[in-house]
Amino acid sequence: MRIYLIGMPGSGKSTLAEELSTLLSLPFYDMDTEIEEREKKSIPEIFTEKGEDYFRKVEKEVVQTFLPDNSILATGGGAPCFFDNMDFMLENGETVFVDVHEDVLVERVWQQQGTRPLLAQNEKEEVYNAIKEKRESRLPYYSKAEFTIEAGTKTPSELALEIKEVLKK
Repeated sequence: MRIYLIGMPGSGKSTLAEELSTLLSLPFYDMDTEIEEREKKSIPEIFTEKGEDYFRKVEKEVVQTFLPDNSILATGGGAPCFFDNMDFMLENGETVFVDVHEDVLVERVWQQQGTRPLLAQNEKEEVYNAIKEKRESRLPYYSKAEFTIEAGTKTPSELALEIKEVLKK
């Protein structure tokens, strides 16, 4: 079984993948880490040096060629929205949308300034506006996921248990 965690940057997909990995005894992979290892550069460096189009092509390769059976992938926030990545994930595994309120996303992203090239605004209000805009444009893709979990105030352990239960059904 392949499990794809999708959602906005800052939604906690990587942390949740690690927790779910322990609970289900499956290996997990973080898309950004895989891309950085392939490219030998950080995500911000890739965006600066080669641009978003190049990054999205590498992202597609990771989505469509990397993930072994019986594993979990924490995708990048935009991964489902480019090429046919979402369709591929739906055909080849279980997709879980980790839904987090915009206010929570803003706080998390603000604390991680400089690590997310598409959310590198200088003012918190600008980050909020960028998240709101991106979330609205990405929801049509995220809403195709087989499962949606509301991640608001739940711990990663609680969310992992919730995912385990919905995957059983």
